[in-house]
Amino acid sequence: MIKIIDSHCHLPKTESFSDVFTRAQNKGIVGCILNAVTESDWNQIVNIASENKSVCCALGVHPWFADSVSSHWDSDLMALMESNPKLLVGEIGLDKTRDNFDIQKNIFIHALEIAIKYKRTINIHCVHAWDEMLKILKSYKPDLPKIVVHSFDGNQNVLDFDADLYFSYSPNITNPKFKRLMESVQRVPKNKILVESDSENLLPTITAINGVLSLRNDITANDIYNNALGVFYNG
Repeated sequence: MIKIIDSHCHLPKTESFSDVFTRAQNKGIVGCILNAVTESDWNQIVNIASENKSVCCALGVHPWFADSVSSHWDSDLMALMESNPKLLVGEIGLDKTRDNFDIQKNIFIHALEIAIKYKRTINIHCVHAWDEMLKILKSYKPDLPKIVVHSFDGNQNVLDFDADLYFSYSPNITNPKFKRLMESVQRVPKNKILVESDSENLLPTITAINGVLSLRNDITANDIYNNALGVFYNG
């Protein structure tokens, strides 16, 4: 059985994460990066990761929820980073489908600075905002940490950006309507490709990896597994 690491998943709402992960392990998904979306996720995710070394946790605030952060979210995040060197920062980012964009930018920049301070890999969400995202990231070079571009959409400007980027493909890679996404797989360096479920159920990662492998005959599942180890627990 091949070994797969899901580079981006979330807490389940209707069952225990333990049950979800056991089911995934039976299908060859041997590890995952479990991403927070709100502050209320943080302690639960840290506890899960402390009990299972195959689970890497990323703490952050999803841009959809940027306007609901507490006044002390940043100090709480730094305290957790101080106490756990294996933590990543995520899911953070920008999303123009929401009307809180200015607040998103403020939260994202602050979280990015925390990731830089503690040298932590970041897991980025970006929708219709790559111009602004790349401008921000460029302003922090050369101090940027490793970056997982979650649910990569095939944007050429992102592919051309000079930073330590990993491109994570969701099950959308198998959908012919996402032509740009499918074509982008050919242009990503083979050592920078990841796969993800972007789900509470890790099993869609299998669809993602099968889709990538059907489009790239020069890489194997083991290559993608080893790529994931480069960001797991910050490498």
